[in-house]
Amino acid sequence: MRYLTMLCITASFLAGCTTTPATQIQAFGDSTKAITDKVDAVIGEYNQSALARIHTDLAATYNKQFANGLTSKTLEDVAQPIDDKTKRGFAMYRANRALGEYAKSLSALASAGSRADIDLATAKLYGAMSGINTQYRNMKSDNADLFNLDDFAGVAKVVAAIGSTIVEEKRNEAIKRIVTSADAKISLLCDTINKQLEDSGIHDGISASRQYVLSEEIRQYKGQVQKDTTLDWRRNEIKRLYELKKGVSESRLLVQNAQKAILAVKSAHGTLASELKKDKYSSEAIAMAIGRLRDLEKHYDNYETLLLECKKIEKDDKGILSCGDKP
Repeated sequence: MRYLTMLCITASFLAGCTTTPATQIQAFGDSTKAITDKVDAVIGEYNQSALARIHTDLAATYNKQFANGLTSKTLEDVAQPIDDKTKRGFAMYRANRALGEYAKSLSALASAGSRADIDLATAKLYGAMSGINTQYRNMKSDNADLFNLDDFAGVAKVVAAIGSTIVEEKRNEAIKRIVTSADAKISLLCDTINKQLEDSGIHDGISASRQYVLSEEIRQYKGQVQKDTTLDWRRNEIKRLYELKKGVSESRLLVQNAQKAILAVKSAHGTLASELKKDKYSSEAIAMAIGRLRDLEKHYDNYETLLLECKKIEKDDKGILSCGDKP
């Protein structure tokens, strides 16, 4: 199977190149971390769309006889709607980052080649679980924890038992304990992030900003076309305006793709936990789940793929496309 070949790496404690538990766990962690980075980019796109609207508004305002009103202070006052400080207070953003750190630390534990590497990966994994607790409380506005960190101390003992000489069976036991105990919590966290993406209004902000820019660009085109313009110029401008309109239409799909990716992480983690409970540390089911994550990562910005898989495509009165399927 091509995914098994793709996931095969060489590690110092293994003889030869085979698809092993460590490589599959590492691949899961790496793919999950990459997807959480993609979800983070939704906020980045919100910022870029909002800034494009502000820049367009300034360009339209300080025009012709009003151009002298533009000063460096005007530009200095332009700020990102969600800056780094705001991000740190944005529970969904921090929860997604915590999920990414969990995946990264799990990958590091699976691939650790020395006692020091194992200790470091375990410490980071403990920190990631603690971080997930904190962010979950922030998102739910209560004091409920996802992970009982006293119970996690038992996991740490299993990891410590691996010893200075790496024994694959003991590593597998530690990974199994971590993943199976974490699965219900990771599932709940993914559901919560998904709901926050749904309810945050980010897609409305992106579409409103993009629509404003499009409207101003169309107005500019109408003014320019009154002059002596060539067919090539007009055709290129129409193509550019079409792409802007396409961006408006896909604003909702941008967020839905992030939701789809987070739910895929939930599903893949569930598959991983289910297989580990059966002491299957390397299986076709795990490889397929990882392959799904990698495919999502590769085609993340391909909205045609999202729509092709959608059974109920919807379009509102503003031309905004969305998939009406229930997740």
